[in-house]
Amino acid sequence: MTLGQRIQQIRIEHGLSQEEFAEKLGTTRQTVSRWELDQTFPEIAKIVLISRIFSVSTDSILKDGIRTFDVDVEHFTCGVYRSTNCEIVETEKFSLVIYCSSDKNILGAKLYRGYENKKHLVAICERDLVSEKTEYAYFVEDSDPHTAICNSELASGLGAAYDPNLKKSMRRLESFVVDHSGTPLPTVKEAGIPKCLTLWRMADSYHATHDDFNFFLCTGKTEYIFSIKAENTNIYCGASYNIVFDLGLFSGGQFFRIRNYKDNSEKWCRFHCDFSYESRDIKIPTEQCELGKCLMTTKGLMWCVKRYTDDEIVLQGCGDDEYTYRRTDKRTEQFSTI
Repeated sequence: MTLGQRIQQIRIEHGLSQEEFAEKLGTTRQTVSRWELDQTFPEIAKIVLISRIFSVSTDSILKDGIRTFDVDVEHFTCGVYRSTNCEIVETEKFSLVIYCSSDKNILGAKLYRGYENKKHLVAICERDLVSEKTEYAYFVEDSDPHTAICNSELASGLGAAYDPNLKKSMRRLESFVVDHSGTPLPTVKEAGIPKCLTLWRMADSYHATHDDFNFFLCTGKTEYIFSIKAENTNIYCGASYNIVFDLGLFSGGQFFRIRNYKDNSEKWCRFHCDFSYESRDIKIPTEQCELGKCLMTTKGLMWCVKRYTDDEIVLQGCGDDEYTYRRTDKRTEQFSTI
């Protein structure tokens, strides 16, 4: 047992949420979350305070959590990493790798599922820009034995172990934590549209059936989508900087895109990547965005609020598209910033 696991054990034994536990110790929920994940360690004064408040000895806290100190452990941190031809986003339960070949003729996305560094490949998509073929394969969720849906031989690679060393030579662009507090998300009335669009989207969701596969992840700064509808070869892998503003979302730049639909004759079936793109270059334009509009600007797209309730916000997309965000949507993990 690590020190973080011991602290979590004490908290759970007393029936406290991370927020309630933090309040008793005069700290924040995010700090407690980092302790429990062994990302940071409490100072001695906090360990003494835990001992006094919860009637446990400091020896039991430290000795039971001794594995934190007597082995060389590289602690897992959720984050986004980038190199010249690749970007990796890691959460506790998923690792998404988007990449291109050095000549940018092959674009690909791989999704690994598991826990921390022990994950296995559950979905892959690759686009060959020379042969103009898009291939995919994915496992149906929780099927036993695993059922693979595919249109190519890529299925043979499913189940491969994730290599956490891939990111060692890469730049870290973002860090965030999984929110284990269980605190309900605020309503629009409580927090307003911009805050709710930020908090409701900072999560990931995953499902994989015989008919379709969908993975969505938003760190708050970057949004990733990996979607396959097998029946009609409707494939979309995208990574973009979508920024909240007063009346909706501003798409400040999509630096990775595989958009495959049937014969790809539609203008939105584009394929590109640019891992040199930086979000700091983005400035939200000042053009007026009316309710229920999709506004094309010289710097990007603005999707404006079409309608909303306390628990749902609907943005107007391009054409007839609508983007719906619900406070109560099922999420695999909820995130918060460090």
